[in-house]
Amino acid sequence: MNTIPLTLDSCRPTYTVLGGGRGSSCKDGFPVSVLLLNRGPRLYRGTVLQELVKVGFDSIVSIEGLADTPELEAIAARFPQVRFVCLDDKANLGVQMNIGVRESCAPYVLVVWNDMRLATSTLSSRFFDRVVELDAACLVPTLSDQSGSHVPSISHPAQSGSAFRIVQLPPRKDGEKALYPFDACGIYSREKFAMLGGFDWTMSNPYWQKLDFGLRAWLWGESIRYAQALKLNYDSTPPSDDTTPDADYGRFWFKNLAPVYRGDSATLPGSRFWSYLFRARQGLSTAFEEFKAAKTWVAACSYRFKEDAARLADLWDPLA
Repeated sequence: MNTIPLTLDSCRPTYTVLGGGRGSSCKDGFPVSVLLLNRGPRLYRGTVLQELVKVGFDSIVSIEGLADTPELEAIAARFPQVRFVCLDDKANLGVQMNIGVRESCAPYVLVVWNDMRLATSTLSSRFFDRVVELDAACLVPTLSDQSGSHVPSISHPAQSGSAFRIVQLPPRKDGEKALYPFDACGIYSREKFAMLGGFDWTMSNPYWQKLDFGLRAWLWGESIRYAQALKLNYDSTPPSDDTTPDADYGRFWFKNLAPVYRGDSATLPGSRFWSYLFRARQGLSTAFEEFKAAKTWVAACSYRFKEDAARLADLWDPLA
């Protein structure tokens, strides 16, 4: 597919919802829904949901795969706070994120995986005040591995000549900038997520999807920040990203690194096509189709840009 989605509703996959009426209201002072993403074995599905309900979340969306367990209806009856979204077809991370945020009822959505646990049994009203105060597109958590060591999950851009690099470091200070949400987890503003168009589901590699969302947020004037009070622990080894430039890299590069910002808008110069072609592992026609799709997308979004990637890296101050 060559067309690049412009809105969150560009993809409308079919799915069935079990349990938890969508209209269920979120508690006063607890304006956060949970989006539970699932991977690997689901032996402790009930335990995970029980822990989230115990914290106080009264609105949870769980994205279920094609091979749902027979006891799902029984679990749904036990947890009226949970909406189980059962997909009709296999879906990548971007599709799952977009469905989950759309199905959530609160103004903020906490995205977690089933192999993570909240490191605290309560979330205070002061924490939610901080969420509103930071006014970010996404607030990323402290992530710890099985041994309790902090995962280097805070990403920073760096410009090395003409090359755009990404440096991963452990978190340092509350409110610190992060280029993108590591492992996609964090607290998303539902409004800003929709305004940014959500995740680009036409990519298949989760790494480029996450990085694409993060860079788009910064280039369009939004922010991603570290929330020190939000702590998540992995039950198993933290997953590693495949950062190899693959078929999705061209789309990511044309959308985020290639546009040039001048005056009050961005453009995708024709010269960027030749720069890409010389380094791409694609044929001429495939690369040109990707370039045309990106040029159409950049033109449609040109006034959404507030800077380009080179300026973002040059002026990046992680603690500003």
